Amino acid sequence: MTEFQKYTKKRESSARIKGLDIPTFTNPQEKRTWMLQHMAGMLRIFGRKGYSEGVAGHVTIVDPVDPTCYWINPLGVHFSMMKASDLVLVNGEGKAIGGSRALFNESGFKIHSEMHKARPDIKAICHTHSFYARTYSIFGKELEMLSQDSCLIFDKQVALAQYDGVGLDEFEGRKIASALGERMGIILQNHGVMTVGKTVDEAAYLHVLLENMCKAQLLADAVSGSTRMAKQVISNKIAKSAYDTISSPEQLYSSMQPEFELEIYLSNGEFLD
Repeated sequence: MTEFQKYTKKRESSARIKGLDIPTFTNPQEKRTWMLQHMAGMLRIFGRKGYSEGVAGHVTIVDPVDPTCYWINPLGVHFSMMKASDLVLVNGEGKAIGGSRALFNESGFKIHSEMHKARPDIKAICHTHSFYARTYSIFGKELEMLSQDSCLIFDKQVALAQYDGVGLDEFEGRKIASALGERMGIILQNHGVMTVGKTVDEAAYLHVLLENMCKAQLLADAVSGSTRMAKQVISNKIAKSAYDTISSPEQLYSSMQPEFELEIYLSNGEFLD
């Protein structure tokens, strides 16, 4: 039995807790299938959470068969309707060479591909125009450590306080990659957030986390301003200790699996095809 078959068997078992560990593969084709299923699942989760906005938003993963190529979601398919078979394989020159070969966001691809090149350690990038993230982004400021959950991304988020209009080329990708550095999330002024990860599940979990942190920050600032109640921001020392305890690529991946399993249940596994 291959590693992918073992993973699938585990997911289909009757156990209520399953699939929390990142599987390993010796066959890159099987790893590709697993990655595409999880990418489609993460897009479905984004759709269920209301992150779709017209044709805006794009997710990419590095292809495990040919790491010079990337998979991206097609244009015109609502996140909530995404299937693994809808995804598009694009080469380093920006040409669709596999998958559905459907139209995709070319400017978004150029941005992501430059970021992937700058950060070979990351395998996935997520960007949507979610409501609270793009609202908070107008301030061009990093998020405060307001709760224990915030500590999951302590010292791994940054704000790019510069909006130069719609990014259409590789330069925008290089600019974002430079600002991001070795961090895992970036707030793009007047635009929203982008997150990265070693798995698409990790990047997606951080994306949901930042959206919720933006909402919490806006609410906390509004209450503090109107009532003069002082915010109790977690100190850097405690936030760092919490980060070291509860945050890692493996833990963030595991944290997203209940949502992934729920999406399988809600869709009867439709997006896996």
